[in-house]
Amino acid sequence: MAEPQDDQASNRASVKPLVVVVDDDRSIVEGLAILLDGWGYEVVTAVSVAAMEVQLGGLTRTPSLIIADHYLPGGRTGREVVERIRTQTGQHIPSIILTGDSTPERRDEAELMGCQLLLKPVQVGPLREAVEALCRP
Repeated sequence: MAEPQDDQASNRASVKPLVVVVDDDRSIVEGLAILLDGWGYEVVTAVSVAAMEVQLGGLTRTPSLIIADHYLPGGRTGREVVERIRTQTGQHIPSIILTGDSTPERRDEAELMGCQLLLKPVQVGPLREAVEALCRP
């Protein structure tokens, strides 16, 4: 009898909120993945929109949160990442846009999309607060 209970407990423990991270800077992607994993999240990472699309094809559940850099290779943007994932899932997934661009246009764009904007360099405290506010019920 103990085995089914152990299996059930491990299944519950393995279901962590899923966060998709897209940034063209590998050190940022790796750092965010380490932080998020330590905070109890499952993390899927990509360094481009094309890599993100490949990753999304293998997902078996909807992400709980998207974290995307605003400026990505090939003229792509975090806005495009958020829109693609939301369209593919049919859900308005909470999102954080990371950028060093503090112009009113960036802030307005994030607000119109219903995204939180965090300015680079991102501090751990505000990042964790934003992630937990958006990702946890």
